[in-house]
Amino acid sequence: MFRDMRVLITGITGLIGSHLADHLIQHSEIEVYGFKRWRSSEANIRHLRPRVEMVEGDIEDAFSVATALERARPDRVFHLAAQSYPSESWQAPATTLQANVLGTLNVLEAARRIVPEARIHIAGSAAAYGLIRPDEVPIGEDRPLWPVSPYGVSKAAQEMLGYQAVRSYGQQVYLTRSFIHIGPRQDARPAAQTFARQIAEAEAGLRPAVVDAGNLETRRDFLDVQDAVRGMWAVVERGQPGEAYNLCSGRAPSIRELLDIYIRLATIPLEVRIDPARLRPADEPILLGDNHKVREATGWQPEVPLEESAQRILDHWRTVVARDA
Repeated sequence: MFRDMRVLITGITGLIGSHLADHLIQHSEIEVYGFKRWRSSEANIRHLRPRVEMVEGDIEDAFSVATALERARPDRVFHLAAQSYPSESWQAPATTLQANVLGTLNVLEAARRIVPEARIHIAGSAAAYGLIRPDEVPIGEDRPLWPVSPYGVSKAAQEMLGYQAVRSYGQQVYLTRSFIHIGPRQDARPAAQTFARQIAEAEAGLRPAVVDAGNLETRRDFLDVQDAVRGMWAVVERGQPGEAYNLCSGRAPSIRELLDIYIRLATIPLEVRIDPARLRPADEPILLGDNHKVREATGWQPEVPLEESAQRILDHWRTVVARDA
């Protein structure tokens, strides 16, 4: 599975990038390079030094992307750098499109010139599917892409650029569509993180023993980040260029079920309070993916139970809260 090779990870400071690096540095025969913005926090990657060589640059700047590829000369490129929040894309559509679409184009063009034989992974998103009716789930890869947010549009465009690079230039580009990946080292905006942070703060006596929540009835397909990075590697090694693969658990517990897990893991009794400010004007009742295609093509399957993911996230926030107190 692993052999002497060089791997470049863009967006290495993020949730998925830092965990992918963790996965790869376990194998001494792999040289890992990380591409990061100079202003990005290194909190998620300090432990990776000196095992990972960092290259600073801007994914929107073609010259700095090309410089990173010249330096790393990678056999594999995992392109994870992105503006990754759908909600923010409504306030900053141009910024989202520039980071996600232009950034992807810069990676593909530089790779075509510098390392034309490299295998390139583009991390897409289920947001490219758009609004999903309950009778459409589980969502398969053959479902048309009808994105409704600027973020979803940007992820669909990333895929089209990857597909075009395969068909027009013969590049080896592999496409995944991520559902909801969870794990330590993510900021507090997603539900899995904000619940854990509130509980950690309450345990430390920094806030009342109350968890503020939004809509608890929606159901979401959560996949642990460790399973996600294994899936990305499996797609690049055993998938087909130009094909898209859902990376999802194939299960969709409700947000209430997720919160119940956290409450069981807490060391103090907790109340739950619905905060109207956390309720969205429109919220899909269910997001559930079909992972049969990636399982059949690569042999990958999810392994980490939701309870274990929640425990690791909560422990992470306990550490963060204790450090910052």
